[in-house]
Amino acid sequence: MGWVRMTDNGLDSLLTGLDAQTQCPVESGCANAESGTALVVSCSMSHRPDLSLWPIDSSWTTHRTTTLGGVSWSSRDGQQVVDGTVTHLVDERDISAVLVVGHTQCEVIADLYERWLVPPTREPAGIEARFGPLESVLDDAVDTGVVDRTTPLRTARHRLVECTVVRGVELLTKRLPSSITVAGYVHDQDGVYGMFPGKQYLVAVDGVTDTAELDAGLPEDESIPVGSLCQ
Repeated sequence: MGWVRMTDNGLDSLLTGLDAQTQCPVESGCANAESGTALVVSCSMSHRPDLSLWPIDSSWTTHRTTTLGGVSWSSRDGQQVVDGTVTHLVDERDISAVLVVGHTQCEVIADLYERWLVPPTREPAGIEARFGPLESVLDDAVDTGVVDRTTPLRTARHRLVECTVVRGVELLTKRLPSSITVAGYVHDQDGVYGMFPGKQYLVAVDGVTDTAELDAGLPEDESIPVGSLCQ
């Protein structure tokens, strides 16, 4: 797929839809006292992620919330805090696992990078606040050399998607109860983690991102693709 830049009008419409969605997360699956309960945080522009990703399976009760770029946090008084919808569900439900799922064709992340390369002369109302959390991911990626101004646009998008997922997992691991497993996946729509597109790759678990450590910590009976574009 070619590089697609989201228009400001498109972003305004998306933000309006997000405000409605975050007030009413989607629930799927049937309640079962013997199974777990999970929360999936994904980008509002992605296809519905596979709800049987480890450590959850199809028997679990699953709640899903969507945010701009799949961001699972917000900024408050200069600090990063867990997204209000996530904290509400964790407080109201007995959550066993949280999954943060990004996707390689994320136009929100693409737009973020383009705005960094060529800052817009006018920022529509509401967009600056929404991009704030994502800008911190970009700043860190630049500081650590993950991306710079010479990075091809497609490559930058892929790497920044992973960085966003990893940041979400790290924050949720620190702020949520230790009994909750927090895992991060990237839906590889472009075949950049492996030869074939369409798979979902595990990139972080409870703050761990090293691929060897991730492999070693997975159950032996689970076949889970593990990958990273940023190591």
